[in-house]
This record gives sequence, structure tokens and C-alpha cells, in this order.
Amino acid sequence: MFVPQYRDKFGQRMTERDGPRQITARPMKRGSTPALTTSNYRSMRLKERHEEGIVIFALSGAIDLHYTPTLRSLFRSKLNERCRALVVDLSAVDFIDSTGLATLIEYHRDAGEDGGIFCLAGINSNLKAVFDVVQFEKVLSIFPSVADAKAAIKRGEVPPYMADEPANR
Repeated sequence: MFVPQYRDKFGQRMTERDGPRQITARPMKRGSTPALTTSNYRSMRLKERHEEGIVIFALSGAIDLHYTPTLRSLFRSKLNERCRALVVDLSAVDFIDSTGLATLIEYHRDAGEDGGIFCLAGINSNLKAVFDVVQFEKVLSIFPSVADAKAAIKRGEVPPYMADEPANR
């Protein structure tokens, strides 16, 4: 008996027996990631502003392998300028991968060596689970908003990085 064949949206061969409700995902190539990739997110954007001697980086989009070199370069320029206080606003960030997390920690360490202060603000629900798993609050000062971070910096409540010593908050 002849059974007509057609291809689903992934290019997989299907028959009428498979029915339209059965969807078979195309086999993944070795080393590839599942459907949830950074391409599902907005490209990274940064707005820099200065408020009362504090530099604020407002990031939006995805901090991933593709954007991390740019972010590292921006952080390096702040180190060269001897930036005394930097707040990174993550409230509009959709996604962060391990390279982004490492970049934040590296800047915290490098800025602290020169007495610079670094903290994060606005950890949204997209990032909260990741930050909870890696326990960033033990290393970095994290605040609900930029205003809270600025107030804490002014009160002297945000210490510079100290090797093997958790941040106080």
C-alpha cells in the first residue's frame, strides 16, 4: 500500500500515518545547543551615563559569547580611566551566559585591585535563577535598582573586591 509522504517544517520525512500532530525535531548536530539559543534574544546594547561621580552601564539584550569581547573592552577602558565606581544595570538583559558571568567577575577583581567599586543592579526574573545558582551575591554587591546601588556607594557600603572575602551588603 502506498502511503504519501511529506516533510515537516524541520525537513523530516513524515507520512500520513504520522499525522499532522506528531512533530519530530530534526536531529541535532554534535556540539549544537537546543532550540533555546541566544539568537532568540535581542542583540546587546549599552548606554553609559555618569551620575554624581558614578558610572552607570545600562545593558539590554543578551550578554553572550558574541558580545563579551566588546564588554571586556569597555570594562578595560574604565580600568584605564581609573573609574572609581561602576554600576551595571541588568534590568533589561534577557540572557547571560558563562562568558558574561566571567566578564563581570573579572572586572570586579581588576577594579578592586585599584580600589574601584563595582556592583550590579536590577537583576530581573530572566537572570535571577542563573545568579542564584552561581551565588553571585556572595561575591558581588547586588541591588534591586540603580538608585539603591548609588545610595549604598555614597554611604560607603559597597567594598572593593577583596580576594577570598565575600562582599558585604
